[in-house]
Amino acid sequence: MLRSRFKKEMDPLALKLTSSLDHDKNIFYYDILVDIAHVLGLLKQGYLSKDECREIVKALLEIREKGLDEEGEDIHEAIEKAVTKRTQAGKKMHTARSRNDEVATCLRMFARDKLLSIAQAVLELRAVLIEKAKEYLDVVMPGFTHLQYAQPTRLSHHLLAYHDMLKRDFDRIISAFSRVNLSPLGACAFAGTSFKLDRYYTAKLLGFDGVIENSADAVSSRDFLIEAVFASTSLMLTLSRMAEEIVLWSSEFDFIDLPEEFASTSSIMPQKKNPDVAELIRAKAGRCVGELTSVMSIYKGLPLTYNRDFQEMNSIMYSTLSVAELSTIVMVRMFSAIKFRSDIMIEKALKGFAVASEIADRLTKAGIPFRDAHRIVGMAVAEGDLSRVSEIAKEFGYNVEVDVKVNIEEIVDGRKTLGGTSKSEVLRMIDDRERLLEEDLKILSEKIESVCFGLEKLYSEVKIVLS
Repeated sequence: MLRSRFKKEMDPLALKLTSSLDHDKNIFYYDILVDIAHVLGLLKQGYLSKDECREIVKALLEIREKGLDEEGEDIHEAIEKAVTKRTQAGKKMHTARSRNDEVATCLRMFARDKLLSIAQAVLELRAVLIEKAKEYLDVVMPGFTHLQYAQPTRLSHHLLAYHDMLKRDFDRIISAFSRVNLSPLGACAFAGTSFKLDRYYTAKLLGFDGVIENSADAVSSRDFLIEAVFASTSLMLTLSRMAEEIVLWSSEFDFIDLPEEFASTSSIMPQKKNPDVAELIRAKAGRCVGELTSVMSIYKGLPLTYNRDFQEMNSIMYSTLSVAELSTIVMVRMFSAIKFRSDIMIEKALKGFAVASEIADRLTKAGIPFRDAHRIVGMAVAEGDLSRVSEIAKEFGYNVEVDVKVNIEEIVDGRKTLGGTSKSEVLRMIDDRERLLEEDLKILSEKIESVCFGLEKLYSEVKIVLS
């Protein structure tokens, strides 16, 4: 149908190479909505009669309900074929439109809806972390640097650190959404059209916040796609770090009881409870990093305007955003079910001379320069005996007596600097983050309502046309 200047059909293998139908299923329903909005726009401007518009819309709704049995180079061609089979008016459906602006519109609709869904899952995960921080507020655990026992901390403080990473991921997703949710429809191939279209009207019907003004930019830019993939990949990196600790903490650390619903057993070793779900989230993050590299590499040298190379970017976006969505939802469920072994965490909080920093601080407060205090405590640690600190200090010429018997709860609670591990600071941070969570819920709700409002307007227009 679209090979009007050619006498020969495309080579079957060339068609297989170029066809996007396999992954176009991701935008099938969006394409139907874009088609409906476009024909409503043609009706509004007088390029279709009400009867013609009605016949096309009826055909599109039937195709959406029954599915697509046509083949073609892509979903857009297949849908147009199916509509034209049902009504001759279908031949007018593509007036004042190119597949270039059509696919760009569908991609933006897919990306915006996935970003909103991912953002919702991120909010749920943040809420879980806040609740866990409240539940385990006073649990002391070992903190780590280089995966070595470092200083005692609070489990609640540790969990809030992940919350704050996810807060930034949420902000990136919402920021990306603002640039994704703009309509390219009406830009045609790249140069606009001589037909008098109302681009703002169709944008509003599809729930967009506005339009991509420059018609060449509208069809040839895929930075929105790259940004959506990046925001999703950044989130996956956060989830991967959480997954790594679930793997570690369910093994020799023994800090958590891994829920059976999120574990597997061995085909040969009956005692095993493997953290397969966390491991796969960790692995999928690596895959997303590769996919981000792929879309950037495809895009980097393309001249204006549309290039078929873009097609290879589409399936990557579908995959990455879907992986991020599912991984976040699963992490919400898994983390909700995790039980922390407080007694083991507290027991191991003193392991590996984790109080050495506190003793060095006490020497410094007693008048010893910190660098010397650091060396004195380091020598005591090397000898395996912290009780030798005062004696070693005398060897350095400092006549001080420092109590090396420490209470880890007092150590943790003594760090009252902004963002520290003291109970008062952790409680303040919990209160602040609950407030931020409420604010972000409102932000997300407003964006979802805005999209829904536009689509409700589209369906009300459809109802008028069908009446």
